[in-house]
Amino acid sequence: MDYINESILIAVAHPSEEEAVRKSAACSRLSCEILVTGVGGAAMTWALQKRFSAGPPPELVLGAGIAGSYVSSLTPGDVVLTRSDCFADMGVDDNGDFRSLFGANLADPDSQPFSGGRIHCSGKWFDLLAGRFRPVTGATVNMSSGSQAVIDRIRKTWDPDIETMEGAWLAYACAVNRIPWLSLRAVSNMVEPRNLKNWDIPLALRRLEEAMAQIPELIMTP
Repeated sequence: MDYINESILIAVAHPSEEEAVRKSAACSRLSCEILVTGVGGAAMTWALQKRFSAGPPPELVLGAGIAGSYVSSLTPGDVVLTRSDCFADMGVDDNGDFRSLFGANLADPDSQPFSGGRIHCSGKWFDLLAGRFRPVTGATVNMSSGSQAVIDRIRKTWDPDIETMEGAWLAYACAVNRIPWLSLRAVSNMVEPRNLKNWDIPLALRRLEEAMAQIPELIMTP
């Protein structure tokens, strides 16, 4: 079996995630580059769009990083694959009630690249990785959730499995440019009233490194 020759862009938000990717040695076995964008949606979108405009687009963008978990079946150290993502806190505060852009009739929930208010991941790349990593629904926020009222609001509106600060932005930037994307995340904490003592970022980064080391094997072609 031969490794694919298509170019892969691995996008990470933080240098610690870049270190995990580099230690995995995935890029030594694939034709890929690593882009460190900075934390948050604005940084992720700007960095990706600059890269897309600078030269030939990659055949695949793979987002790699850590995430918080909303569900008890996903605990620190678990690695998951995003099957859909959303802008969980983008909308309107209507006298204390949250309405998403779609619920407030400010955007069409089924206008490309959205379907049902979410950006969905599919295709050959997703199918290859979904056999190894659990597919989950994501929620992307501008402010990491750390109070019960906010957590309850996001859970009620979107019912996500994980939370990140960049996932939907990566998905959006790729989808509007018609570039296939994937997002692989290692859980570092449960989404709960903020308590950093319960977080295990070193474990999540180790698991991310281990998961990234499997990517060349998973996307080999016969």
